[in-house]
Amino acid sequence: MSFLQQPGAFSWRNCGVSLAVANISALLGNGSDTNSLRVALDFTIQRINEQTMLLHSTTHHVVPQSKIRAGAPEAKSEENCRLLQVSKRMTLNAFYTAMRCPSGIATFQDSLAFVGVMFCFIHILCLAKRETQIDPELSMSLCLLFGPDEIKWALVAGYLNGLAQLRPVTDHLAQCAQQGLWLKKPEEGEPLPEDFSIRGLVWAYFAFCPGWFDSNEDEDLLRNVETSGTHEARADRPLYYGLRLAFETPYLSYDATSATFSAGSGMTTSSTAQALQPLRTDIADLQAQLVASNPNAQYSPPSAPASSASDSDYVHVKRPAKRVQTASSPKT
Repeated sequence: MSFLQQPGAFSWRNCGVSLAVANISALLGNGSDTNSLRVALDFTIQRINEQTMLLHSTTHHVVPQSKIRAGAPEAKSEENCRLLQVSKRMTLNAFYTAMRCPSGIATFQDSLAFVGVMFCFIHILCLAKRETQIDPELSMSLCLLFGPDEIKWALVAGYLNGLAQLRPVTDHLAQCAQQGLWLKKPEEGEPLPEDFSIRGLVWAYFAFCPGWFDSNEDEDLLRNVETSGTHEARADRPLYYGLRLAFETPYLSYDATSATFSAGSGMTTSSTAQALQPLRTDIADLQAQLVASNPNAQYSPPSAPASSASDSDYVHVKRPAKRVQTASSPKT
């Protein structure tokens, strides 16, 4: 825990991504399928997939109420509440420590992978807050555990502004974020090493476009070898998610003229913010085909095997074969 006071003493380069994944796993109850955050994420994935199938369907159907919940969120025993609060405090303190690293030094550069992973998680957390509004009990449980309103958005905005001075926001980056598109097409980019660490995690369900891991490059090479292009792509990730949050939520705002971020109103709905959305990818076409062929079909996110409780934080995805054009439908 000494790194919270001395961030330069922590090996962000080697351990940052593992720290982020471990902290988020603890927030998810280390595999508990009744953890409030886990239930909210499952509910969010179900809702968004239902809405996507309806949007791309050739016929009009009423979106059925999501039935992802097998039961109420877990009972808040005193010990369970204490552990979850400790997990939240650890997660936020680690995030804020990285946010306070002075730009331009080695620690700032080394912590970019950790920060990018955390921004990915924060984006789906905001998605979950929106989608659970139709279920007051679940919404309240999520807010009591960890809600976006607890994040120090002014600190986040300051970090993004410092990063933007080193890596200016390009028109392409802003357009992708505003349209909800991934930064690069699969044939134009390659996964970052940290992408392999979060592939298949339930909170990274919407993180990547189909085919993102279908590279002809050796996977071990992509995981372990970094180039100047890797560093540039890594710096773009926090900026990309920062722009998504600015365009889609009231927590951040972005002034394109001055290219600066600022904290938003947070608790109130912004009249200028567009609807919060997951990554727009070709997966919607696959879901549309499912509905067209069977209008009564209902989609449920894949379940983790019962053999390992800790694996419940994952949506198990089989590694795609190389040169596959479309991803196979998730198993139920």
